[in-house]
Amino acid sequence: MPTPMFNIKPHYYASTESGNAYYACNQSATSTTAGLATTWTGLAIGNPAASGFNLVMRKFLVGQAAAGTAGAVGIMGGAGSITASITPLNLNLGLASPASVAHATAGQTISTPVLIKPVASLGSVATTAYGLSGGIVDNLDGDLIVPPGQFIATYTTAATTTALIFAFFWEEIPIAAVGS
Repeated sequence: MPTPMFNIKPHYYASTESGNAYYACNQSATSTTAGLATTWTGLAIGNPAASGFNLVMRKFLVGQAAAGTAGAVGIMGGAGSITASITPLNLNLGLASPASVAHATAGQTISTPVLIKPVASLGSVATTAYGLSGGIVDNLDGDLIVPPGQFIATYTTAATTTALIFAFFWEEIPIAAVGS
């Protein structure tokens, strides 16, 4: 007998239901610094050294909210701590779900980062020159893991002024469960 349609669960249902899925997002368009700057702005997710969890990155999202400088956007990372200024959101909105172990920020001084991957190009045309379009969605699907003591952050080739909104989606997996 075929499985009824209502028994099919979405891809991240189990981790969201169990309270292990999180998003962090700039709450408005933000300015960014150019390249691999250590005095940095954008969106960063840090995993504290004593967290006991790996942050398994699932998605990276970018929306362009205003005219910006032409260039590229991507993800960079490194070792070091992130000071929380943005509260990650547990995606199980119906429960008193656990708070994330991760810290998120829109800007701080970071340790020397390394470019992990370019994701997309950014346009420089005025916002009235093109219609509504979807943002950039990079489905990482676990290809990037942020272990304790590490961070990831947004990367732009050129500085932008209040033009971009970033988001990261991740799952928190206890390190003891990784080898099992």
